[in-house]
Amino acid sequence: MREAKVADETTPMFGEAIKYDPEFAGPLKNRSCTDIICLLLFLAFLVGWGIVTGFAVYGGDPERLLYPTDSEGRVCGRGEFVNKTYLLFFDLTRCASPKVIATGCPTPQVCVSKCPSENWFYTGGETEADRTKLICRDNVNPMDTSKNVKDLVINGHCAFYYVESRSFGRRCIPRDITSNVGTIIDALEATYSSSSTSPVYRLEILKKMVDAMNYVIRFARLQKVAEGVFQDVQRGWWVLLVGFGVAMVISFLWILLLRFISAFMIWFSIVAFLLLSGFGAYYTLNKYLTLRGTSNATFSDMSEMEQEFSLEFSRYAELETTWLVLFIITLVILVVCLFVLIFLRKRIAIAVALIGQASKAVGSIMSTLFFPLVPYILQLIFLVLFCGVAVLLASAGKANYRIMCKSEAGCDCPAYKENDTCSMETFDAALCPNASCQFFDYVEDPKVPWFHAYNLFALFWSMFFVSAFGEMVLAGAFASWYWVFDKSKVPTFALSMSLGRTLRYHTGTLAFGSLIIAIVRMIRVILEYIDHKVKQKTDSKIIRALLCCCRCCLWCLEKFLKFINRNAYVYCAIYGKNFCVSAKNAFSLIMRNIVRVVVLDKVTDFLLFIGKMVVVGGIGVASFFIFSGEVPGVGPHLPEMNYYLTPVIIITIGTFFIASAFFDVYAMAVDTLFLCFLEDCERNDGSAEKPYFMSKDLMHILNKKNKDVDKED
Repeated sequence: MREAKVADETTPMFGEAIKYDPEFAGPLKNRSCTDIICLLLFLAFLVGWGIVTGFAVYGGDPERLLYPTDSEGRVCGRGEFVNKTYLLFFDLTRCASPKVIATGCPTPQVCVSKCPSENWFYTGGETEADRTKLICRDNVNPMDTSKNVKDLVINGHCAFYYVESRSFGRRCIPRDITSNVGTIIDALEATYSSSSTSPVYRLEILKKMVDAMNYVIRFARLQKVAEGVFQDVQRGWWVLLVGFGVAMVISFLWILLLRFISAFMIWFSIVAFLLLSGFGAYYTLNKYLTLRGTSNATFSDMSEMEQEFSLEFSRYAELETTWLVLFIITLVILVVCLFVLIFLRKRIAIAVALIGQASKAVGSIMSTLFFPLVPYILQLIFLVLFCGVAVLLASAGKANYRIMCKSEAGCDCPAYKENDTCSMETFDAALCPNASCQFFDYVEDPKVPWFHAYNLFALFWSMFFVSAFGEMVLAGAFASWYWVFDKSKVPTFALSMSLGRTLRYHTGTLAFGSLIIAIVRMIRVILEYIDHKVKQKTDSKIIRALLCCCRCCLWCLEKFLKFINRNAYVYCAIYGKNFCVSAKNAFSLIMRNIVRVVVLDKVTDFLLFIGKMVVVGGIGVASFFIFSGEVPGVGPHLPEMNYYLTPVIIITIGTFFIASAFFDVYAMAVDTLFLCFLEDCERNDGSAEKPYFMSKDLMHILNKKNKDVDKED
């Protein structure tokens, strides 16, 4: 009875309870356009986005990003280098220093027709065989006998070594850097022993080069992992599609069963979730104890390089620490869920009834299950547009050349200093033999950073607009279902009617609500950028703590605004009022029933979340056992994988998004019907004149009933 009294109480601070209206029968048909100014602003913003896109298309050259650029800023694979599509670094070890991000790689880079297929290094001699194997700058002819091989190599006109390589991003990267370390070190020794540099300085240079090799080896290991994952996707693409298909079928069947046996499915979800969590805790603990008894390998026992580059998924599965962490996580989840379910057990019955009513609404309007494809496709289009504009803007600009010093000590001349800008036409190598003028990057137009910011904000606004559009359309359809006594007489085209009302009258409201969220999200991005810069400039814990607090507050604000917007869209779909009025009325209704909102609505969301996690967890666990080889008879039919966790992770992530597409429809149905239910409690009292619209199951749980009224469920 406590639940029955809450809705009847009125709080002046949040307005009076909604009065009975005998003519009210769901979403109003007579309405007018709302928030027209915001709609015009949104259209103007889209026009501005089109202008930015036009500038990007006109000034951008994506091939600059797709194709590598040599030391003189010429793009490999274009123009005079149309047959030379690969980039070769004369000394890749010089690119291994962290400072190359700011200064560029201080080694000559040339376009070649193919990557080297053998190992070669300058031995200090001078034979015709050496000349035929030289790879030189474009304007240098290695067969010109007027220049000896030693001068060509020492002066940086030709590479003094190269190893067997393959293309990676159209750049020649050693095929197996670890097995070629000896070749590279021999080349360094031979080259520097042939120069006039003092032995001590040669030894120092050699040491720095060998240290630099560590960075290259680390990069090679990371590259190996990335290539292994890519190969797994190539080999097992059909397996991934099968996994996604199974996830879609199971999600659809789950939703379909909710329509007929909602109570059983909810309780089954709870039990299955607890069993999955318990099994996960048991399995991870058993793995941890097994590994602990057979091996002492932990993260703390690994070397620094192994810690940083033990990215091979199978390597993590061999560490007892991995399973200990997973055990703690699953155990915490299990304990938290148990406590939540124990303390809220009395509210679960009401939440189940509300989900049951949502199930009937979804079952009556089955097209709502497929409608999310529309906003998802629209969001994909906006995302592709954003990425295209971002790439084009990033490739817009003029070539910029910088001074590169051949030694770590600097250029050792007053004429040129490292990282100074230079010009290929005016640079004089004779003034400073230890320096070179090389292409660094493209200098962007001063307007480009602002265009990037505009493009990012346009992405946020458009994505939130499409999301709001989907929510309002579904809200209008489900509200049409609730406010009908005889559910068999629900409008046949409830979803299309809601779609038409939304597009015709309320796109301005969608623009208003999405603009607010987009502004908050943009501020959050700016704070993230500031925090990133602060990390580079100072180690002040006070400043970092303040920024962390600001980021946390903005995150909470965004979540709160999304909650308000969602309910405002429901009210707008029903009454056709503008955003501010709809948000005010929805917020007032929620605050007048705050107990039910906090306890009932959130419990319902939690139960739906558990159902989604059961689907995701079930598919994830099944794929883990299948690809790890623990299911007999399945292994021979699967493609060979470098890392068996690659398809497991991809399928699990894909299942999450697929299940979300189905369960989000239910979540919107629950939120819409919950607001309608609160209004129903305020508008009506169950008498013959003011009967309730809610289902008999819900009335029974809330100790309510309609007197002398025959109503179909």
